[in-house]
Amino acid sequence: MEGRGPWSPPPIASLERDVERSVNRGGCMAERLQDVPLDMRRFIDTPVAKGFGAGYRTGLMAGAAIGAVMGLILVALGASGTAGVALGTLVVLVNGAVLTARYRSHASTPLAVNLNHPFMGDEPMGPARVLVRMSDGSWVDPGSHRVRIAKDELMGGLSLIQDTDEYPVIGHFHKAADKTPLIARHLALINQAIALRDAVNEVPDPIDEAREREALDSGLLARSWLEDEEGIEVESPLVSFFRQKE
Repeated sequence: MEGRGPWSPPPIASLERDVERSVNRGGCMAERLQDVPLDMRRFIDTPVAKGFGAGYRTGLMAGAAIGAVMGLILVALGASGTAGVALGTLVVLVNGAVLTARYRSHASTPLAVNLNHPFMGDEPMGPARVLVRMSDGSWVDPGSHRVRIAKDELMGGLSLIQDTDEYPVIGHFHKAADKTPLIARHLALINQAIALRDAVNEVPDPIDEAREREALDSGLLARSWLEDEEGIEVESPLVSFFRQKE
């Protein structure tokens, strides 16, 4: 066509905006926040997580005491003071490394709740709220359903999705190629926070509703099947059981 130059793909920024708008139209992500709002607390700062910090400090002190005792025992058995100090230092360093790694796994939980959430420990005065941190550092509302992860074929790593029949994508969650024990622990905490949020907000649990529908469908199926079997004179134990349930 005359008057037009060669076609070129749209800029990446434009594509990203289109993707974000499409996600917003799906109702999965209302907005992205660059930081946690003032009325919300990261998981590690909630009263529920205080035990992790206390356990971390206690473990460090216990490790130091054990290292000192082992060093003294080694010296008492005839070893040099240098060997005793080296053993004690080694015990302290190994213990500290293990405890620090465990504490950081909890401190890095990408979850924040507001002051009305049960994780805060106080009586809620209003609706509870939950935010989850994405891989780019932004915070998003996970929506009204529990979440799970799926491999992101486009960007690599893992995406956070809502656990529904359509699996709408919330956002890019982690750069890891597969689920790790740390990611599994984070997902468990996020889903627990969502369940408690819904309990405070008096939102019906979709899992319980699904179980009720399944039980209702099973009951209707059983009654329909028994109506077809009315002509049978001798009932099987299974038929008798369903008749008793009616």
